[in-house]
Amino acid sequence: MLTAIIATFGAALYGVADFLGGLASRRSSALSVTIGGQIVGFFALAVVSLLLPPASWTDPVLLWGVVAGLSGGTGVLCLYAGLAAGRMSVVAPITASLSAAIPAAVGILRGERLSWVGAAGVALALVAVIIVSLTDEVEEGAGSNSRAALGLAILAGIGFSGAILSFSQTPASASFVPLVISRITTIAVMGSIALARGLQPLPGRDIRGMVIATGLTDAAANAVQVTALRLGPLAIASVLGALYPVVTVILARYVLHERLHGWQRVGIVLALVAVVMTAWPT
Repeated sequence: MLTAIIATFGAALYGVADFLGGLASRRSSALSVTIGGQIVGFFALAVVSLLLPPASWTDPVLLWGVVAGLSGGTGVLCLYAGLAAGRMSVVAPITASLSAAIPAAVGILRGERLSWVGAAGVALALVAVIIVSLTDEVEEGAGSNSRAALGLAILAGIGFSGAILSFSQTPASASFVPLVISRITTIAVMGSIALARGLQPLPGRDIRGMVIATGLTDAAANAVQVTALRLGPLAIASVLGALYPVVTVILARYVLHERLHGWQRVGIVLALVAVVMTAWPT
């Protein structure tokens, strides 16, 4: 199935982008990394939009990019902050489970059909979130960083869900302009927050290369994901697109040498199994 292939490829790109963004956020503020990555992505997507313009620059559906920018930008900020505060191998699956289950549920309410296996996958994703969350809190001694990372991961999942649902409202005739508008919105909001708090809005020179790589990879992932969402169905595109923790976890394990303990392994496996089950064909 073409949708499944494209969505899975997008998930791989997201996994790399999230790993790089989380790593950069450990050396700079998550806000500056988010803004920097969004600026890089804006220029990349603007070039693509000029080469592949929409059927109409005044089509109201393009404004879904504003909603996606507000929701997705919040999601990215929370995710990078969560990845910086907690272990990547725990934060990423929690975010993925929510960003998969919520759009899938909306798709079902819209009339999309899922097999009983797929419906069970949606429920399993939420169970996995609880298992991973409780395990993280117990094994880490319920430290403040652990609880903060959990909350940020949940907020990131909700934010990404809003962006996915917004982009799913845009037709192929809109090209990738909604993504450009989304970037502009995110940059404006996050930049205003940084200035209001007296923070440096851009990352330091020592990590700009990493931020550029993050922005380009994230922009490519967004373009691939939007393509999958437009091909549909929403449940399959959103759930397979949430497989990105596989890449993030692998990178965290072999690059950062993070360890997984006890039920954490079970919870993470359940989260990844859940996204596959949710996309099970009817």
